[in-house]
Amino acid sequence: MQAYLINLDRSPERLAEADAQLRAAGVDYVRVPAVDGLALTARERGGPGARLRWKLVSHRWPRPTELACALSHQRAYRRMLEAGDARALVFEDDVEIPDPAWFREALARIEADDDPAVPTAWRLDRWPTEPTTPARGLFPATLGKGDGACAYALNRAGARLLTRLNDPPLAIADSWSRWARLGLRVRMIRPEPCRQSGADSTIGYGWTPPRRATWGWYVALWNLRQRLWRPVETALDALLIRITGR
Repeated sequence: MQAYLINLDRSPERLAEADAQLRAAGVDYVRVPAVDGLALTARERGGPGARLRWKLVSHRWPRPTELACALSHQRAYRRMLEAGDARALVFEDDVEIPDPAWFREALARIEADDDPAVPTAWRLDRWPTEPTTPARGLFPATLGKGDGACAYALNRAGARLLTRLNDPPLAIADSWSRWARLGLRVRMIRPEPCRQSGADSTIGYGWTPPRRATWGWYVALWNLRQRLWRPVETALDALLIRITGR
């Protein structure tokens, strides 16, 4: 199965670490240059309409890190489709593969599980602090909690669907619950054969709350506003899905 590794040009040390992990697991990969969140073009940032749609989907305005990440994964999907891959692996450069033997077995299970006519993604990763599970095999993914996009497999139909749903980006790359609602079958390997290293992101600026967010009254008003306005955003997004299909 062909693999694509997303890596920033200015992060050669992360490339070296990911290369060691993938080579140890016997993975032959193609490097995909990541979109740099510190140097987004006007087109990559999107116009007011695109930013407003992101706000309706994610309930917050797009951050450079999130835009860059979503655009980087879209690059990987386009590479996969151009190459004609039936299935492919997508990795971010903070991936770790603790048990190469189980990783290879997991890939065999994915190939046996694949239905080319059904858009499917198989999540392979877990957060570094998340414990492993005793269950073993393929299961429907638990969505909406602990989502990540550090390591997953995707069939060709899934890549086509995600390209249509998130190019230009409307949501973060690992919005698995959203993609599932819009037709993507999302599966999970347990125990997860990959994990995130826990290294800080280098794709762009991080986000820190404004200083005033430490004020109790401000936090209370902000949370109230979010609770009142979120149903409106969700309803508008549902209406736009019916109109635009994504």
